[in-house]
Amino acid sequence: MPLAKTVTAVLSDVTIAADAETLLSACTELDLDAAVQVEIEVAITYGATATAGAIVRVWGAAVTAEYTTAPTDEYALSFTAGATVRESFQTRASPRFMKVTALNEDPAVELIVTVKATVQVVS
Repeated sequence: MPLAKTVTAVLSDVTIAADAETLLSACTELDLDAAVQVEIEVAITYGATATAGAIVRVWGAAVTAEYTTAPTDEYALSFTAGATVRESFQTRASPRFMKVTALNEDPAVELIVTVKATVQVVS
C-alpha cells in the first residue's frame, strides 16, 4: 500500500487585521477522503510593536461548505515581536473536508500569515 504526500497552500501571505481572524471562505479546502495524516505548517510575521500572538484553528466538515461551528483543533503559535515564526503541528485526518484559519490576538497590530498543509494519502 504506497503512500503519497501533497502540499497545499491554504493561506498565502495574508494580512490579518488587529484582533481579527481569516474567514473560512478565504481558505483553501482540503479533501481528506484518503488521508492518513495531516501536518499544518505556519509562517507568521509579527509587527515590531505587536504585544500578542496568534492561534491557528482547524475546521472540519462531513460535507463541503458545512463546517463545524467550533474548531476541531487549534494551536497557539510562539510569539516574538518583529520576528517571523515558523511552526508545524499534526492534526486529525478524520473529517472528510478541512479548512484552516488564523486568529490575530493582538489588539492593535496586524500580522502576515502563510499556512500550508501536507496531506499524506494512500495511493
